Amino acid sequence: MKNKAIHLKVSPGAILNEVVVGAMRARGMSLREWCIENEVSPTCARQALYGMSGGDRGKALLESMIEAAGPEVVEVAYSKRMEAESANLNGAAA
Repeated sequence: MKNKAIHLKVSPGAILNEVVVGAMRARGMSLREWCIENEVSPTCARQALYGMSGGDRGKALLESMIEAAGPEVVEVAYSKRMEAESANLNGAAA
């Protein structure tokens, strides 16, 4: 079975960080707990979520976190958040 996280159209940043952390919490875990279980520095995890670690290792780490959070949940929540941000920006421009 292919890793669904690879196929998601998301951009690292504050919104993706909030979505992944929220999805992990909904599954009963924290990002910190995930990091401990996977022997990953919380700093490295956040850098991957914010796009500050865009190399192969950072991309693999991001995919692993999305997979742990639930790719379907991340995809829906990320899309909703982006739509809301777009509506806020469009409303501010009017």
